[in-house]
Amino acid sequence: MNKILHLTIMILLGFSCSNINSSKEHKKDESNNKQSLTGVYSYSDSSIESIITVVGNTWSGKLIIKSGFGASYDHSNASYSNGIIKDRFLFDDSGYIELGSVDGTRLSIPIGNNIITHYK
Repeated sequence: MNKILHLTIMILLGFSCSNINSSKEHKKDESNNKQSLTGVYSYSDSSIESIITVVGNTWSGKLIIKSGFGASYDHSNASYSNGIIKDRFLFDDSGYIELGSVDGTRLSIPIGNNIITHYK
């Protein structure tokens, strides 16, 4: 009887210890996923340059339209925007209008009539 009780206690301790470790690993994975969004995402073609910076749960962006009048002129007429991130979705600064998404390597957001994908 003592051996059965001892064996039962050992099995229960084993299960409870394995649950603690898996819980810690799950929390670690969640933490890594949140941190992995942070970075600078960029896109450029012959007509625009877009740079979006993600830090924590906020994002800020700079859009430069290439006019042909030179980089100095284009940079002085850049557009800026910012907002927040909730569950990997980008929102405006009010938090009500969803604008795009981010996954840690790509960020997609509308520019004009197109959804533009930026890369880290």
